[in-house]
Amino acid sequence: MTPPAIVKEAIRRGLGMIAICDHNSSGNACATQKAAEGMLTVIAGMEITTAEEVHVLGLFPSVEAASEVSDEIHAVLPDVEQRTTPLHDQLLMDEKGAVIGKETKALYGSTTFRLSETADLIRRHHGLVIASHVDKPGFSVLGQLGLFPEDVSFDALEISIGGVRSRKYERYIPPTEAMITSSDSHFLCDIGSSCSVLLVLEPTFNELAGALRGRRCRFA
Repeated sequence: MTPPAIVKEAIRRGLGMIAICDHNSSGNACATQKAAEGMLTVIAGMEITTAEEVHVLGLFPSVEAASEVSDEIHAVLPDVEQRTTPLHDQLLMDEKGAVIGKETKALYGSTTFRLSETADLIRRHHGLVIASHVDKPGFSVLGQLGLFPEDVSFDALEISIGGVRSRKYERYIPPTEAMITSSDSHFLCDIGSSCSVLLVLEPTFNELAGALRGRRCRFA
């Protein structure tokens, strides 16, 4: 999952826009944007684990905004020994895929931010707040809390590829939020296995935001 390999596979699968959403970090978003320059739109994001162990996607208008949130998340992650299996080797890379460092904290842990605080943190940096894989029993809003809290609003709900195939999404259609699906790729072979279609003028963050919010005839 090096930046150039991700870009190459996304283009091969016919995608026009992707988001890089590592767990509790945006450390590789900038490198992937550079690797994709002129070929593919890459949005800087991250999948944040709240104190309730809910996964929330934050998508940001710039690498700088994502980095600021990443710094706040990093500051509250627990200092625990990292696992050293290949699946947890937390490498930082440049746009050519060369290793330039490692994340120093275990990114698979929970933050101390509650769900409402996480949504506020994302929005303070002008990001989009998306509830991850709401149809899954683990690490989802419904799986952890059993309901959608009244004090938290989302720009979209994400349904897993399995939920799309089994039409589980019909249970979660919300009154206001948009609904999307994504590949949630942890391996190159997963890229493009599930995707969302947007009616937009161009593949940009602003157009994505407009589509999720149903603005100016944009739709997701």
